[in-house]
Amino acid sequence: MKMIKKLVDCLDEELEGAQRYAEKYVEYKANDNSKWANRFKSMAEDELSHSMNMHELIVEEIEKLRKVYTPSQEMLDKWDKAHTEYVDKAAWIKQMLTL
Repeated sequence: MKMIKKLVDCLDEELEGAQRYAEKYVEYKANDNSKWANRFKSMAEDELSHSMNMHELIVEEIEKLRKVYTPSQEMLDKWDKAHTEYVDKAAWIKQMLTL
């Protein structure tokens, strides 16, 4: 279970990086600096891609665990909360990158 927690922490870090870069993208785009806006957009997309990879890995690891272990409701609740936050935040970041 600690492994899943560590993976979720990595997922959060990647998503936070994507958000920081997306915010910089919006800032530089608003200031009509397309050179840096495009670079920050690219970095945000890279971090978002990393977070999607981490998400996929976590889902696979949880499915493997379920084959040999019945996770506690507490663990499932924590994952459901983290998953919902991930989906919402990723959607918001993607929206920012369409500006």
